[in-house]
Amino acid sequence: MERMLSDEEIIEIGRKLKELREKRGLTQQQFAEELYWETSSYQKIESGKTLMTLDKAVQLHRNYNVDLNYFAADDSYDDTDMLLQVFINSPKEVRTRMMIRMAEYFIQGLKESLEN
Repeated sequence: MERMLSDEEIIEIGRKLKELREKRGLTQQQFAEELYWETSSYQKIESGKTLMTLDKAVQLHRNYNVDLNYFAADDSYDDTDMLLQVFINSPKEVRTRMMIRMAEYFIQGLKESLEN
């Protein structure tokens, strides 16, 4: 029976996982801990030595709202999704400050457009 994914595709999935981790500003250990994965298992997946299991992919989706097509297909990852994830995964106090800051930017933009 032929393999479903080539070695290159498995490496690409690991690269995408690394990209997601780096966008969150986490080390391999921190990212693995957030996902309750063994660090050594995570490192093997990220380096393309092994393929993540379906349960791990589902966990990525649940924790970070990442469309699994990002890993399974050539769909690009939308940075706005990452912004959403930073917001969702931030503590309540941080989310509140982010919302206040966004409102301030919105109000400033309205003022500037009314002046012009």
